[in-house]
Amino acid sequence: MFYIEEFINHLKMNQYSYSTLQAYRKDLVNFKAYLACNGIEDALNISKPTVLDYLKTLKGKTHPTKAYCNQITRIIKYLHYLEEEGIIFLSPLRDYAMPKHQTKNYPVIGELEMEKILRHTNTVDSLCIKGKAIIELAYSSALRPREVYDLKIPNIDFKQGILFIEHSKNKKDRVVPVGRNAMAWIKKYIHEVRPRYIKDKSHSYVFINHKTGERLTVYGVRWAIQESLRRSGNEPIKPYSLRVTSATHLLLNGMNIVYISKLLGHSSIKTTRGYLHVDLKHLQQEIKAKHPRVRMEKHLKNKE
Repeated sequence: MFYIEEFINHLKMNQYSYSTLQAYRKDLVNFKAYLACNGIEDALNISKPTVLDYLKTLKGKTHPTKAYCNQITRIIKYLHYLEEEGIIFLSPLRDYAMPKHQTKNYPVIGELEMEKILRHTNTVDSLCIKGKAIIELAYSSALRPREVYDLKIPNIDFKQGILFIEHSKNKKDRVVPVGRNAMAWIKKYIHEVRPRYIKDKSHSYVFINHKTGERLTVYGVRWAIQESLRRSGNEPIKPYSLRVTSATHLLLNGMNIVYISKLLGHSSIKTTRGYLHVDLKHLQQEIKAKHPRVRMEKHLKNKE
């Protein structure tokens, strides 16, 4: 037996999404078929060389892709489950070093360029007001595009200036602050624009499609941002760049990386580091200005 369905049920109890469960099932069925072709009919007989040979069949490219790394992660979790349940003694991939895949590049917008966008975005029509509100919100609170289009009115505390982000990545909830300007534009959109397009819909999503009245999609968020910028004479930007830009600007302005990690909803600071794009020259200037050893040297020099 390979206990695949038992493992899937275990994931289901931990609130994994339907699409994620389907991905696990597909990968594990393929893994089981490979084992069967190699004469292995029981989880007890899975060996490290066989698993490593199977992983080689998945790669197919010079550089590891995200999909390839996800497949490996699913196999690792499955084998770990078998170990935890006492079905096998040790996972064959217990000490396996995960390959690194190249993450998507989301350019950081410079502070002067970001200030220009925030100051000079056209807000003469309803689409641009929506775009302006989304830009201000995503930049203020370092939100993912999904967190923007999933945001509901009851999850905004206008008095305290905070958002409740519900079931975001990995089903995690978190509370994030929102700047005054961003909150003002959200209010403007909700009171002046949204009622014109919600029609007879009863949902409480903040940002809606102006044709259907339904919740925005990720493409709707992108369109609102890029079309608003185009009408304002600005270059288009990727929605996710606003999240990366917000995190990087906070770091450059002195915010502790621990707090930035908390804002982003990361479980590990290592993940946060991958978001932060700091120019080497700027980093050198910051070290000269803020490193305690530099301050000590200045203090000693002044005493001489």
